[in-house]
Amino acid sequence: MRGRRMRHRPGIVLGVAAIVAAALTLSGTRLAASQSSMIVAMRAPGAVPWQEPWDSFWDDVPMVDLPLSAQQVVAPKGGGRFTLRAGAVHDADRVFVVLEWPDATPNRSMERSEDFTDAAAVQFPARAGVGVPAICMGAPDAAVNIWQWRAAWQSDVESGVAGSVAGTYPRTVVDEYPFRDEDVFYPARALGNPFSDPQRASAVDNLVAGGFGTLTADPLAAVTGWGDWRDGTWRVVLSRALRVGREGSIELGLETPTDLAFAVWDGGARERDGMKSVSAFARLRLVPTALQTRGNPAWWLLLILLLAPLAVWLGLRAGRGGA
Repeated sequence: MRGRRMRHRPGIVLGVAAIVAAALTLSGTRLAASQSSMIVAMRAPGAVPWQEPWDSFWDDVPMVDLPLSAQQVVAPKGGGRFTLRAGAVHDADRVFVVLEWPDATPNRSMERSEDFTDAAAVQFPARAGVGVPAICMGAPDAAVNIWQWRAAWQSDVESGVAGSVAGTYPRTVVDEYPFRDEDVFYPARALGNPFSDPQRASAVDNLVAGGFGTLTADPLAAVTGWGDWRDGTWRVVLSRALRVGREGSIELGLETPTDLAFAVWDGGARERDGMKSVSAFARLRLVPTALQTRGNPAWWLLLILLLAPLAVWLGLRAGRGGA
C-alpha cells in the first residue's frame, strides 16, 4: 500500500502544480523571480481612484519590488538603499502608476531655504519600445520623459496657492510691489518655471531631458498625481493619458513594452537634484486583460475549483500508468 501511494505521488504533485500555475496566470500574480523586470498593467474594471492612494483598489493591483540604491554617477551624489514597490493599471485611455516606499517622516514644504520636499519620479524613454536610455537624464540621441511628483507641489494644489513667505513667517512685513502684473519683472514665471507657478494645477511635473543640463519642464499639466503618507510609508499614484501629442512625451499603447526607472528623494535627508535613490530599469507592458478586484466576481477562482478534481484525477492516472 505504501509503495502504491509513493507511485501516485508524482502524478498528484503534477496536478497540484497545474492548479497553482493556473491560479498565478489567471490572477495576474507573478513569482518573485520575475518581479524585478516586468510591471504588467491590466485594464481597470471601472473608475480608478487615483486621488485615493490608500483605497482598497490598489491592494488588488499586482506590485513588484524594486531595489533602490544611492545615485553615484554624477554630482551631487546621494540617496540610500531600500525597496520601492511599483505597479500599474490602465483604463484604455490613461495609465496609472502606483509607487510605495518607506519614509519615516513626511516633508511637504519648500518655503524656507533649509526645507526640502519628499518626491518621486518615473523615467521613460521619450519613445516607447526603444532601448534603455542613460539612467541620468538620457542622452542627446536618446531623450527621456520624466514624471516627477513633489509633496510640496501637492500642498500647493491643496491650498490653491504656492507657499508664501508670509505663510512661513507670519510677522514678516511685505512691501507693495508696483509691477505685480508685468511679466518682465517675473522672468521665471513668464518662462513657465514650475518653481514660480503661483497657482499650480498638478502635483506632478512633466519633464523632458536629453542629457545633463537639458532638463526642461513642459508647461502643459499633462501628468496628474496624488500621494498620501501613512504609518511611515508614502504611496503615490501618477496618471497620464496614453497619448498626449507633446514633443518628448512618451506615447504608450497596449502590448508595446517600454523601459522605465524610478527615483525617490527624502526631504528629511536634505536630498534634492542628483541626491536621490534610484532603481535599475524595469519593463512596463499594458495588456487588455481585466484586473480582478474584490468588487468583481473571482471567476478564475471558480474555474480553478472546478478544474481541481480533474487535475487530481489526471495526476492519479499518471501515477497508475507509471506503476
